[in-house]
Amino acid sequence: MNEKLLHFLTRIDSLTPNHKAKYGKMNVHQMVCHYSDFYRIALEELTLTETPKLSKEEVLILAKERKTVPAPKDINQVAGKGTKLTNFQNDIRLLKEKMTLFFNSPKKVEFHSHFYFGFLTRVQWNETSIYHLHHHLRQFNT
Repeated sequence: MNEKLLHFLTRIDSLTPNHKAKYGKMNVHQMVCHYSDFYRIALEELTLTETPKLSKEEVLILAKERKTVPAPKDINQVAGKGTKLTNFQNDIRLLKEKMTLFFNSPKKVEFHSHFYFGFLTRVQWNETSIYHLHHHLRQFNT
């Protein structure tokens, strides 16, 4: 199994419904579903209907300053969009399933375009995924 995948699966397994956010508006359950949506988009299981309101340069500036990058409206968990919350353990299982599909997909697979960055190579998708996931797990002290 991919070492980075194993590392993140272990961190995800430590999440509980009682984890409180250090920053941001999502609760831990919303974050789990939000992150499942990230992988569902990459794997072309979910299509966004809107166009970005920020350029990739603006997104990079926000990320470097550790500021919130607005989620696309279609997957804005705080607004009740995206993957619907079921029960916490089921949604953890779904996230882990999508992560495993993403990280273990065949090398020839090309992922869907990123909402803000457009076409990304496999390496760029992996880096973006790791950065984004680390951001959200850090948000909940894991």
